[in-house]
Amino acid sequence: MQISNFPFKAVLWDMDGTLIDSEPIWIAEERKLMDSLGATWSDDDALYCIGGPKNRVDAYMRSKLPMDRRGEFEELALSKILFETMARRLGSQIPFAPGAKDLIDQMEQMQIPMALVTASTREIMDAALASIAGGYFRTTISDHDVERPKPDPQGYLLAASRIGVAIEECLVIEDSITGAAAAISSGAYLLGITRSGPLPEGEKVRHVKSLIALDLSGIVQLFQPLLVENR
Repeated sequence: MQISNFPFKAVLWDMDGTLIDSEPIWIAEERKLMDSLGATWSDDDALYCIGGPKNRVDAYMRSKLPMDRRGEFEELALSKILFETMARRLGSQIPFAPGAKDLIDQMEQMQIPMALVTASTREIMDAALASIAGGYFRTTISDHDVERPKPDPQGYLLAASRIGVAIEECLVIEDSITGAAAAISSGAYLLGITRSGPLPEGEKVRHVKSLIALDLSGIVQLFQPLLVENR
């Protein structure tokens, strides 16, 4: 496939669970922290927190603490502990999410402009990118770069602006409810990965179970009917 055949001017990647297989590590570290404080952490709790942002995760974690310990932690104190731990963990041999490496390598080979947009801190993002030697992106957006994190579209709008393309001509790849909501409200096309559960629907949305065996021609086939309708 030639680059002229790819219908999007840029691809904007989410990080956790989409580009890198970090969600099991997040869940393990959340559970370890909560266990140390006398609280339980279920799979449903972990699912609720996928995609952040940190203020929502922090508030939820504090709500799960035993009543006699809730006054011990100021706002964002728990998320600070968690995020510092994750920055250390993700700096060492973090794997790509299933199918992500092959797909992003194809995009790089075809010189498709790409950005990374994450609700994680810049420290976590930089550690993960160093771990995967991730020099793929023209720009990277962390929670330090925006006033309003996902599900607000600010991060995706900023990424498109920095690359110099209209957000309406971008494809976002996401795997969380908050991230998908941000992508949809930004005006971008969305490829949603439903490995962790259902995601929002929309006029410019297509879903896949994972990125395994999905290539650029597969993306074109998925979105071609929508592109005809919306252009």
